[in-house]
Amino acid sequence: LWSAGTVITPYSVGTGNMSLLLGARTLVGASESVVIPSVQRLLSNWIPPDKKGLAVGIVFCGFQFGTIMAYLLSPQVIDYFEDWRAIFYIYGAAGLVFLVPWLALAEDSPSTAVVDVSSKEDNNAVIIQDNNDEEINNFLTTNDDSTFLLKKTFEEAKQIWLSAPWEDFKQSRGVRAMFFAHAANNWGLYNNLSWTPTFYSEQYGLNVKESAFLLIVPSVAGAIGGLSSGTLADFVIKKLGNGSTASDADITTVRRAFQGLALLGPAVCLAVLASNIPEEPWIAQSLFAAALFLQSFNAAGYGAANQEKAGPKWTGLLYSITSLPSVAVGTFGNYLTGRILDATQQNWSYVFSLNAFVYTLGGLAFIALYDSKKEFE
Repeated sequence: LWSAGTVITPYSVGTGNMSLLLGARTLVGASESVVIPSVQRLLSNWIPPDKKGLAVGIVFCGFQFGTIMAYLLSPQVIDYFEDWRAIFYIYGAAGLVFLVPWLALAEDSPSTAVVDVSSKEDNNAVIIQDNNDEEINNFLTTNDDSTFLLKKTFEEAKQIWLSAPWEDFKQSRGVRAMFFAHAANNWGLYNNLSWTPTFYSEQYGLNVKESAFLLIVPSVAGAIGGLSSGTLADFVIKKLGNGSTASDADITTVRRAFQGLALLGPAVCLAVLASNIPEEPWIAQSLFAAALFLQSFNAAGYGAANQEKAGPKWTGLLYSITSLPSVAVGTFGNYLTGRILDATQQNWSYVFSLNAFVYTLGGLAFIALYDSKKEFE
């Protein structure tokens, strides 16, 4: 679906059909929205508690790697084909290529397997076994196995939705903490992805290729920050456990510390940038790199906290609960940035000051509200 939406985008622009364009971009966004909740569920099933931070850091590092490759390749693709549409066609095709190993290798959990028990009487018989449940479900499919599995997945999702502890989610201080941190992160992240190239262009007169080069270093810093923070947080939690499982109070302290750095650190960087826009682009790049390095400490903050608050059954849904309003907050931040620039004759100091303020609010809220005690089994 993501590949389809990506490929349709340039076609919709060519037709001038705004409804088709919005539909294509909606398809892209809707397809992307399931990625992190699904990853959270997979990590909860596959990764032991003392490796959560590193696992989330690796996933976040993958996001940064994709951003880096886009910054490196996109200008080259445009130059080579002399057409910006080529980017969408190539990236859409790449999505289909990555889909092949995913379908071939991915499993929901180590305890889940699909075993063929074909007999002479019916070659379509399959058994789906989950060692987490005492009951073994046998299903007989007479048509297409993929349709059967899709139906089963839909029924499981429906059951989870109907039985979810919605009232407990709403009243949980930990869920609120993760929402505030997630929303502040999205505000800054969306602004960074959408407006930083414009900042380089307007402030320093750089073209697309030159701006892309300056954007690579902060993304590399972000990848390093995610991996290092996840590894360090896991190490600290293991040491605090002293050979056993660390207490909820100790884990809470670690999550608060790393999430505080992930939001208050970038707030300081952007406040410095807002106070005096540097004349040299490399100075601004250094501040952006420091901000993104620290922001990637989210991997050891709310990124890992989600799996501590909920068991495997609820971890994907819990992430979605904080993600949906956070996406709305980040999108509004993008819109507001444009309005501020229009109203202030492109005064970037106002934009960076506001971003620093939002980061600060999110960081302080997480520190004040979060605790790691598991609430949703």
